[in-house]
Amino acid sequence: MMRTSVFPRRYIQGAGALHQLGPELKRLGDKVFALVDQLVVDQVTPYLDAMTDVSVVLHPFVGHCTHPTIDRIAACVRDSGATVVIAFGGGSVLDVGRSAAAAAAAAFVSAPTIAASDAPCSGLSIVYDDKGVMCARLNLGNPDLVIVDTGLIAKAPVRFFVAGLGDGLATWYEADSCRQSHSNTISGFTGTALAHAAARLCRDTILGRGRQAVADCRAHLATPDLDAVLEATILLSGIGFESGGLGAAHAINNGLTTLPQSAATMHGEKVAFGLLASLFLSERADEERRDLFQFCSDVGLPVRLHQVGCDGSAASLAMVAAKACQPGANIHNEPFPVTEDLVVTALQAADLFGAGYAGS
Repeated sequence: MMRTSVFPRRYIQGAGALHQLGPELKRLGDKVFALVDQLVVDQVTPYLDAMTDVSVVLHPFVGHCTHPTIDRIAACVRDSGATVVIAFGGGSVLDVGRSAAAAAAAAFVSAPTIAASDAPCSGLSIVYDDKGVMCARLNLGNPDLVIVDTGLIAKAPVRFFVAGLGDGLATWYEADSCRQSHSNTISGFTGTALAHAAARLCRDTILGRGRQAVADCRAHLATPDLDAVLEATILLSGIGFESGGLGAAHAINNGLTTLPQSAATMHGEKVAFGLLASLFLSERADEERRDLFQFCSDVGLPVRLHQVGCDGSAASLAMVAAKACQPGANIHNEPFPVTEDLVVTALQAADLFGAGYAGS
């Protein structure tokens, strides 16, 4: 049985990490195209202006990761003559930057300014259509550098950080499903023991230190707990999902994106509810369910259907289940057969179970 794991080429994390940006970028090239989320241009510009060894073309960004957007930004990279693309922002900006860098044959640097998902370390870009429904998954190769400034991320709204906990929390459960079913991962073959261990450490760190880290992030404090949980949700989850495998939680997230009302819900929030619903696809200890529902409730992750934009109607549940169970979906990596009817029942059961936690 073939196994494989993939990783970013270099990873740097810490408060003030962006002060190391100049020397780090110089390793990769001397002409840089900086794709910067419009919301953080003022925060990022001083770090770019301080660099003397590289020239930078700054391109503010607003939008989502769609095929036309990728094509447009790739053309801008080629026109600039840059050999390095660095993307500052959240998942959408990073996915566009990664895709444009690949199209322009440039090195890619991931510089997350929020930690709402495990996208920063990945070689994967998720592409959406103009209605916000996922339509493609591009496997492009991992970043040449990931640089995580915990001080900057601590300044972001806490909801982003909490969403990252939801995305990261699912990592071990999905990787363990793939281990049991011997399913191939995004990296091409079955996962390695290292990826599974990273996924487990990710889960244990989030559950053990996540509550305090959320409190610290809410107060905009770059504490050791925040630092540890950021490493879990960015690095460990990135390795764990990509080289360990995906399962029901992300498939249900994909299903939820078919509901227009879910557009206001973040990726990690939908993944978190997907994880909770997956606990009802097969036999699970009641204590395990209680622990995960209580944690999600404590940190502000959804535990009810309406919190992820689903009204619970038969029509809505059928749409979610159809997308989640389509041929080739991650849900078929579970170590047992999963049908649309089973997903509908699991969603309803999770919503009912979550009623006891929604107000805590």
